[in-house]
Amino acid sequence: MSFADERKAIETRFAANFTALPVQYENQRFAMPATGGWARLTIRNAGAGQISTGSSPLHRYAGVILADVFMPEETGSQAARAHADTIEAIFRRAQFSAGSSGTILCRTPSITTVGVADGWFQVQVSVPFQRDRIF
Repeated sequence: MSFADERKAIETRFAANFTALPVQYENQRFAMPATGGWARLTIRNAGAGQISTGSSPLHRYAGVILADVFMPEETGSQAARAHADTIEAIFRRAQFSAGSSGTILCRTPSITTVGVADGWFQVQVSVPFQRDRIF
């Protein structure tokens, strides 16, 4: 199994399809812009289990892709929600992989308004996913 390839596949798909704002990826140097908006991509893994038996059992890993959009405070929510729509389209029902990640299948995204903190208005797009891999 390769959690590293899972991360690579998700980040590569996002980087190739979301170029409207600078993006902060986990544990990478990032210079927050002084003006305009920015985004942050986080991957959270959840449960895992073997879902078939035999000589080549199928293993399923669950998780959620979190894409946060930050826009300057007091600029309204329209731009943040438009970026959320773009992110939703990137991942909704998408199937992809990289290296030995196995097949990643994204489910239906949802949006949550987080609110304002430190001068930024934030919305979060949550994309449940599963990754299947035969061993």
